[in-house]
Amino acid sequence: MSFSVLLNNDNHTDLLSMSKQRKPRGVSASPEGLKRLNQARASQRDDEGNPLTYEGLAVKAKMTDRTVKRFFRGIAVDRNNAYAIIEALGLRPEDVLSPEESLVSESIEQIQAKDTGDSERAGELIKGLETALSEFKKSEEASLQAMEWLKANRKALAQEAAEAALRKHYDQKPNNIDTDYSGDIEVFSQEIRKYLKLIYSCLKVGSWELMDRAIQESLIPVNRDLQLYVDALDFIKNQKVSLSFAPEQGNELTLCLDYLIKIIPIRF
Repeated sequence: MSFSVLLNNDNHTDLLSMSKQRKPRGVSASPEGLKRLNQARASQRDDEGNPLTYEGLAVKAKMTDRTVKRFFRGIAVDRNNAYAIIEALGLRPEDVLSPEESLVSESIEQIQAKDTGDSERAGELIKGLETALSEFKKSEEASLQAMEWLKANRKALAQEAAEAALRKHYDQKPNNIDTDYSGDIEVFSQEIRKYLKLIYSCLKVGSWELMDRAIQESLIPVNRDLQLYVDALDFIKNQKVSLSFAPEQGNELTLCLDYLIKIIPIRF
């Protein structure tokens, strides 16, 4: 059960009797949020014009440098402390924390604030929220790894996919006598790299809107037989992604590839 379902559970009154002895839950930065935190700190200076240290940031945020360092390592800290660090760097909570992280944290704190006693049911619901969030974060981290893998290997992936698709294309031609298509591989691979760059951008922003816009505005190449593009992307999906990641790790990347594979013959 997802935490969004748990939050909307009709038995909300059960939450009001959560035990007051339960420790408040902290929040941690998302993988993208950690990048923004480090970028923001690196761009700032202290009152003497020196690079902003963790100690200097702790003074600005009015807390210990230990708390600041923990937050920058991706460890959960008190929500108010997290907000103070984020604000001190001129960022917004939504820039650093995942929406799911904030939602669960605020919901649990509201439950605890209204607590009037002990309730096993409330404890189970909160545990469910925390477990669902933990699974979501694992999925998010896996998706980030696949995204960075795609970025690092984009050129090699495009080269291999272009060669495989062209080989298949020419092998299927009747009366083909060892056609030399080596000169076409580099040009075609550059086209496939544009597709992979588009997929990377979609994964990075967490939206397929860029993909649809690119198709509508003809921002990705369709200069040859459409089946060639389909075969190249299918090669990357089945011969590279599936062999490099477990299904749950490469799920988002696979979905993007599937979308293009299905949409190219229809939209062009």
